[in-house]
Amino acid sequence: MRLLRLILLAAFVTLPVALRAQVGASTDIVTGRVIGPDSQPVVGAKVDVTSAETQITRSTRTNDHGRYTVVFPDGGGQYRVTITYIGFAPVRLNVQRNADEDRLVADARLSQNPTTLSEVTVRGRQQPQLGQRAEAGGTERGLPPMITNRLPVDAGDLTSLATLIPGVVTVPGTDSTPMSFSVAGQPASQNSITLDGLTFGAGAIPADAVRNTRVITNTYDVARGQFTGGQVATTTRGGTNNFTGTATYQLRDPSLEFSTVKGPFGNEFAQNQLSFGVGGPVVKDRAFLFGSGLISRRSSGLPSLITADPGSLARLGANVDSVSRFLGVLGSKGLPAVAASDRVNDNASALLRGDYTINEMHSLTMRLDWRGSSQDNARLGVLAVPQSGGSQSGSGGGAMLTLTSRLGSFVNEGRVYSSVDKRQTDPYLALPAGRVIVASVLEDGTNAISTLSFGGNSSLPQRTRATTTEASDELSWISPEAAHRVKLGGLLTVDRNRQGSFANQFGTFTFNSLADFANDRPASFTRTLSSRDRESGATSGALYLGDGWRVNDALQVTLGARAEGSRYPTKPAYNPAIESAFGRRTDDVPSEVSVSPRAGFTWQLDRQENAPPSTILRGGFGEFRSRPPSQLVASALDATGLGTGQTQLVCVGSGVPTPDWAAYQSDLSTIPADCAGGVTTGGRGRSVLVFDPDFQAPRAWRGSLGLTRRFQQRYGLSVDATYARGVAQTGATDLNLNESPRFTLAAEGSRPVYVRPDSIVPATGQTSVLYSRRDAAFGTVNELSSKLRSDTKQVTVSLTGFGLRGTTFNTGYTWSRSRAESFGFGESGFGGNTAGDPNVAEWGRSDLDRRHQLFAQILYPVTPSLDASFVARASSGSPYSPMVAGDVNGDGTRNDRAFVFDPATPAIAADTALVNGMSRLLATAPGNARECLRGQLSSIAGRNSCIAPWTGSLDMQLNWRPTSFNLNRRLTLSVQMLNVLTGVDQLLHGNDDLKGWGQQSFPDRTLLYVRGFDPSQQRYVYQVNEHFGAANNRGGFVSPFQIGILGRWQIGLDDTRRGIFNVVGGRGGQPLPADSLRDRMRRGFANPFYRILEVKDSVSLALSADQETKLKTLGDSLQAKVDPIIDALSDAIAKQGKNADFMSMQVTLGPKLAAARTLMGQALKDAQATLTADQWAKLPESMKRGAMRGVRGGGPGEGGGRPRGEREP
Repeated sequence: MRLLRLILLAAFVTLPVALRAQVGASTDIVTGRVIGPDSQPVVGAKVDVTSAETQITRSTRTNDHGRYTVVFPDGGGQYRVTITYIGFAPVRLNVQRNADEDRLVADARLSQNPTTLSEVTVRGRQQPQLGQRAEAGGTERGLPPMITNRLPVDAGDLTSLATLIPGVVTVPGTDSTPMSFSVAGQPASQNSITLDGLTFGAGAIPADAVRNTRVITNTYDVARGQFTGGQVATTTRGGTNNFTGTATYQLRDPSLEFSTVKGPFGNEFAQNQLSFGVGGPVVKDRAFLFGSGLISRRSSGLPSLITADPGSLARLGANVDSVSRFLGVLGSKGLPAVAASDRVNDNASALLRGDYTINEMHSLTMRLDWRGSSQDNARLGVLAVPQSGGSQSGSGGGAMLTLTSRLGSFVNEGRVYSSVDKRQTDPYLALPAGRVIVASVLEDGTNAISTLSFGGNSSLPQRTRATTTEASDELSWISPEAAHRVKLGGLLTVDRNRQGSFANQFGTFTFNSLADFANDRPASFTRTLSSRDRESGATSGALYLGDGWRVNDALQVTLGARAEGSRYPTKPAYNPAIESAFGRRTDDVPSEVSVSPRAGFTWQLDRQENAPPSTILRGGFGEFRSRPPSQLVASALDATGLGTGQTQLVCVGSGVPTPDWAAYQSDLSTIPADCAGGVTTGGRGRSVLVFDPDFQAPRAWRGSLGLTRRFQQRYGLSVDATYARGVAQTGATDLNLNESPRFTLAAEGSRPVYVRPDSIVPATGQTSVLYSRRDAAFGTVNELSSKLRSDTKQVTVSLTGFGLRGTTFNTGYTWSRSRAESFGFGESGFGGNTAGDPNVAEWGRSDLDRRHQLFAQILYPVTPSLDASFVARASSGSPYSPMVAGDVNGDGTRNDRAFVFDPATPAIAADTALVNGMSRLLATAPGNARECLRGQLSSIAGRNSCIAPWTGSLDMQLNWRPTSFNLNRRLTLSVQMLNVLTGVDQLLHGNDDLKGWGQQSFPDRTLLYVRGFDPSQQRYVYQVNEHFGAANNRGGFVSPFQIGILGRWQIGLDDTRRGIFNVVGGRGGQPLPADSLRDRMRRGFANPFYRILEVKDSVSLALSADQETKLKTLGDSLQAKVDPIIDALSDAIAKQGKNADFMSMQVTLGPKLAAARTLMGQALKDAQATLTADQWAKLPESMKRGAMRGVRGGGPGEGGGRPRGEREP
């Protein structure tokens, strides 16, 4: 009997493997060599390989060299190999992948001995740190549904899953961009999300369709590319020989939210979400289907000027009186604010996957996916009236085909995926946008400034259609001894997109005060004139060659190189005037080719025969390349400077047209297309966007070195150091900027100004970009280049493991220092800031720098049916720059950092408003902001010189799986408690004395507002924003303590539980009672001392009488120690019923298993010491390795390299 081994292997290998990214790569290769008693190859032996997870069996026969190879796409990493040949006893091997090996090696020696051999476990190198993949030199963590379904996260939101990894920086979303993440200081746009091995544009799929998600923060595999930051690699579930599935319902309701602010600004919402996933066999072992779907509706109050309460307005820097007067003026203009309706967001998605085994050589996978969404009141700012928003809708989908083939020693994987994504957002009002700068006195006496919006939406309408076709192929050769896996692969990506929108289509009026608004005196009018749809695209490809080399059992190395290139088939029109004036061709979009070397290693420093290594060193270096920025090419298509291209209209001073809102509503053609009265203040300038001849996709050189130490069999301590040097980062400069200053601002440290003093309107401080031009026929001539760099150093210390009562924890601390270069115009004219010349690159603290991060994830089994999970985060604040609201240097962009005036400076004593405002701000500003300003008095603020306060969060989830009412843990009821810190803050301090626990911090970064210009003194007139640095939530929202309810129904046994039940189940689908389990285990336990005595004659050991006596004594002693362990194991397993839960089993079985391993390890040493060397050599290898050789409770901290299989002859 082999039941003890099977039970322990299924229960305690399955659980740790599941916790460790059990599905790693999408394809497993099981290979090996079969020899006979004479060590000669056995030709034609039948090899059946069965996936423990899917119960799918694939068969083959050994070749002329006795070798076999079986390929399992998405096999699950655990297999049962049965080898039979006429005249020989069958051999059974359990093969398990502990992490993400290239291949699993299972060699076997056939014997003519009629005695059935003990089942042997063949496994890769010991399991890595909890959830961390063991690829050579790499660092990544697996997040299988077994774990994510227990955590307070959306298991289908791939971006949210990435933020569960220590060191990953969350990049908050805005009203127009989703939440994203950053790895190693690289921009969020330089990450990659893949689904089943190819790029996936959507950020979420139905959670019931997710088989596993891996977050890769370091890798040196040349097959991975198109990112410089991190990669989220997700695989979908496929059908198996078992009909299984899940159905999930999630409820969020305002009655379960406890906010200190009621209404829309309290972030209250209602959500109903239903999802499912179900699949099974069409033809056993041949054809399978799996389908999943999701539908949800989320509704919430609309945050706007109409619904804002006094407290929310104060957090936004406004007050009720100012807003009331604004709404009154708005009504007098024939633009009354409409009542706010709820914001409703509907989402639906579906996925269908089919798998077909053509024959033992080829298998085919087909996948279809679809998604759709709609939202009312989209793209609406919180300081805007409701009609300034719009309606948004989108849809998309794709089809994927994968063919996996085995051709002797070669394995080939070919994939192709084609997708389309459509988005459309239409404004409620087709009118010019209006912005009114309003000064308000808050209740605490602070003079705050805010901008109120009305009219149309300057970012709408928007229409986009993007298609992507991506194909890859990888051919792998496995060397005869499986020491090398050489892979040659290629990737081709074709992106095409069409944009039918551009910003500021109907123009924008800006008013400097409510009085100006009431009297129709706008300070400026700007408009983008263009009507062309833009079609663009990019074609990129990659070729790579790499080798995964197992130098020996302790050292694995990966080496290779990846060549990548891109070209842009759609070129902008040629404008000879631009080439003549600036030396750049508008139709030149450079193609490029680059080669990236990579190397990584993993070294087990203290590898032992009968124990996992306790210390592992890993590291590597390489260059990585992001996807080409094809969206920038689209921007250049109508920015050629030609008459048919994009033109910027800028009107200031007397050139600003008087708005006629009634006329605009009745006839869009009456919207001004020129400045008023033919005056010279402002005018038209044609926009131009060109590319530097050396323009290329962003790249990064990255290196890492990590050490993992395993101790006490259950804990792992890891230290990982990473360095990333970003190169070829994209930035924009203005070739048409006259870089010779026209004058300097003496009161601001001689800040250069690129327009004449007489071109600045004294009453408003406004000027036109056209006055700082080298060539007045053109506006901005932005050149995109790849000259910027970044530099990130990062150290992460992680402690993971299994604690008391089966608690699983994953904790980490990350220190990082990230710096980056930036032009004043940022990328494509947006996002940068400057203290002078915006065309000069400047180093500074990166926007993505978070100096300190703390993370903890804990799973705690309270009872066999109830467990609790916790996710806690804390992070030092994000950096920001004190800014000026206005264009001070005349470069045409609101990108100027503020001069920090010292109120004690005599030179500004006459400006009492400025002196008093700065004095009050320096006395009352929040601590971090106040220290930031005091350290920079009488100078222009440094880039990202201020730091926001620390932020923290704590989320919890309770999961109950009842066994009563014959449910057998098929039903899981979960209670999610989100933002628990806010709830604790309310409980301890009350709503009137909150400390801000659990609230995100987005400080007001505008220090000064331009209110005018004094031409005689050649200085700007400023108003101080005394709300600067106020760490209020973005949009004035308060993040409440929320409770969510989730129910999940399991259809059939899931694959992991089925693996256990296949071992411990009895007849009629019922679990075995404890007594039967105990008897089976005792009969099946292979006491090594007793086994030696049993085979002493058949293998001719010639034992002496003293040896036999000692072996009998040692065997009795071992059995006496093992029997209580068997009793405990059988009782614990029997209590689980037929639908066992592994987290609760770990409470009892984990310590018992560790004790059993210790006993077996010592028993083998004692047996070897009792026998002579010749006697020990005669024993079968399976006996020398021990009955529990392949059974491990598993502990973290054994990570590192991609494992080599340990073969059983």
